[in-house]
Amino acid sequence: MQIVNLIDVSQIKLEGRRIKFMNNLKLIVITICVLVSTIAISTTAQPTKGVEANKLGKQVFEDNCVVCHKGGNNTVEATKTLKMDALKANGFASAEDVKKRVLEGKGVMPTFKETLKPAEIDAVANYVWTQAQSNAWK
Repeated sequence: MQIVNLIDVSQIKLEGRRIKFMNNLKLIVITICVLVSTIAISTTAQPTKGVEANKLGKQVFEDNCVVCHKGGNNTVEATKTLKMDALKANGFASAEDVKKRVLEGKGVMPTFKETLKPAEIDAVANYVWTQAQSNAWK
């Protein structure tokens, strides 16, 4: 009888460990699935976001900047174009510098902080910087 009880207790302990292991395994599998889904969603969403931001930046540029900066040029101060060599020569090192100029203006360039939304300012600054980097002004 004691041998039977000992076997029953061993089986119960093994069964308890098996259940605990299976529960832990389920949690691990669920965690992996959530991580993979999150990564898949974020990597597929970013290019669309980038494309949409670029479209917005181009539209904001065409609606607000093209009067003075058509084709990346400058109709008011010819040396202050939006081409990379001129931007660097005038102290611009990143899209953040372009954003600052859009926000604050300088000289004859007006400020746009009251006219444009923050997302539009970000988009146009990134658009200008990307155009300059890729020498894509036409």
